[in-house]
Amino acid sequence: MSVYHWICVLVMALFLASCNKVSVDAGEEAVLISKPWFFGHGGVDEKPVRTGFSWVWFTTDSRIFKIIPQKYQVDMEDLISNDNTPLDFHTVIITQIKEGKTPVLLQNYGEDWFNTNIYNYYCNRVRDYVSQHSPFDLMSNREVLNDIDKKVLAEMQEYLLELSKGKEFPVEIRHVIIGKASPNTEQLAEMNRTAKAVQAKQTQEREVEVQMAREKAERQRAKADKAYMEEMHLSSQDFINLKWIETVASKKDANIDVMVGPATSMWNVRRE
Repeated sequence: MSVYHWICVLVMALFLASCNKVSVDAGEEAVLISKPWFFGHGGVDEKPVRTGFSWVWFTTDSRIFKIIPQKYQVDMEDLISNDNTPLDFHTVIITQIKEGKTPVLLQNYGEDWFNTNIYNYYCNRVRDYVSQHSPFDLMSNREVLNDIDKKVLAEMQEYLLELSKGKEFPVEIRHVIIGKASPNTEQLAEMNRTAKAVQAKQTQEREVEVQMAREKAERQRAKADKAYMEEMHLSSQDFINLKWIETVASKKDANIDVMVGPATSMWNVRRE
């Protein structure tokens, strides 16, 4: 191999050693950040790297941003309803960075733009609207929750417009979803205790109703027996004997001996 070829190989090796490869997947953009050692100026490259890969100097850093809609799950605990009941919420906010604007976002608001500029404001908006409604509506009324979704979404969009008046904030708020409220651990335990107490009270009330119905039936039966005794001109003892005979006769294979008049004759009554 000639000296010329060796020089070419050496130059190529030095070039490759001095470069980094930036890979960008579909739905992403990469922002390049130049950090020259000796001359030139550094900073954020205004043109993002689209899908594919690019070779950059080893002194150049990169940040990857998703430009498709991104879902952020925000769980909130102990939000207070209008009757001071603490409730927990599972919420979702969906954002999307405007295509081609990732360098602007990084330069104006940094890589952690969501937590720095959106998270706290979003939580405050949700907390304010939750405080205007009852626990029942927040736990079961989907119309109320949908209304909160719309109002929080509108306020978040307005908030980003206000931020952009100072420095462009190239992010859109696509959706806000407030899930149904759930009691926290202490509140849930209290609700369970209340439910058990209500169930016990209902059981007692049903038992009282059964006893009252039984008492009423016994009184009606006693009135009927008394009317029968009077109609048949039976004494109390005669009626008791009659009931005893009826009870025995109702049993299977009952055998009753009935004496008529003096003890000179006896009838044998067998129930088939």
